[in-house]
Amino acid sequence: MEITLELLQSPKFSGPMAQHMGVKITSIENKRAVAQLTVDDRHLRPGNIMNGGISLMLIETVGSISSMLHIDVTSQNAFGLQVNANHIAVAYPGDVLTVTAASVHLGRTTHIWDVNIINQNNKLVSSGRITMLVTDRK
Repeated sequence: MEITLELLQSPKFSGPMAQHMGVKITSIENKRAVAQLTVDDRHLRPGNIMNGGISLMLIETVGSISSMLHIDVTSQNAFGLQVNANHIAVAYPGDVLTVTAASVHLGRTTHIWDVNIINQNNKLVSSGRITMLVTDRK
């Protein structure tokens, strides 16, 4: 099955949570995903700033989709084993965040992705890493 940008923009592949939170997959160049999110009321914590959990959701979503581009999704699946993030800057309502994954390791059973989240001013908001387990579908 060929994974296209249109397919990835559907809830079946990007996930209903990502769709509900406003994540839009914008490209799948070089077998990695790039996404955007505009910060709004759904993403805020007290103090009118973005909740750090949103960064983790973005890292998990973009890392997972990037791994899907390297496996046979008809017979395999990729699951997050570990995800972490460093929050570097605050994101505010209206900020447009771009999320980009870069492969660190693409093995037979594990993938590791570094994922950066930058704002519209090219300022790093969060930087994270996700380790994926590649398994056979049952």
